[in-house]
Amino acid sequence: MKALTLLGVLFAVSASAETISVGVLGGAPFTDVVNATNQNNINFVSKSNNFTVGPTLQVNLPLSLRLEVDALYRPYKYTATITPPPFAAAVAPINVSASQWRFPVLAAYRFPFPVVKPFIEAGVSFDHLSNLSTAARTITSGPGQLIQQTHASVVLGGGVDVKIPLVRLSGELRYTHQGSADFQALSNVNQAEVLFGIHF
Repeated sequence: MKALTLLGVLFAVSASAETISVGVLGGAPFTDVVNATNQNNINFVSKSNNFTVGPTLQVNLPLSLRLEVDALYRPYKYTATITPPPFAAAVAPINVSASQWRFPVLAAYRFPFPVVKPFIEAGVSFDHLSNLSTAARTITSGPGQLIQQTHASVVLGGGVDVKIPLVRLSGELRYTHQGSADFQALSNVNQAEVLFGIHF
């Protein structure tokens, strides 16, 4: 009886390991979160470090489907330099920084190939800006004004999974369209990035 119980526990753990995986995603966006521009005598320049990183949870479903939930961090930073009128004293640049968090919930279809498994995915993301610097609220109207910190996005992507002993590696291209801008006339609402993952 004890042997059967132990066998059942081992089978359940093995099945769970095949069904649920955790891992880490990391990569680089093709574009910055902020579009450089010069409006109303204010010069906006992006200063962000272009990287994305965070944990991922995946649940394999029947019919080659998979559910994925991520928590992705990306730094957000830009400067706003005001052009003073003639003979006026120079004004120190405004340094705006924040932490951008994206929480994509994705459904993926995996093509049933033996070793390298291509997949396509689609879903929504719930996004939030945290750790906003005090300067983020300095501009109260026009370009650079903080519009909102939280919004939703549409996400599309595709890539490949490669299973090797003990782990699974992935690489993908992901496109995100924000529902609205964070900062007026500055935020790049269309983002594309390459992501690589390791899953256990």
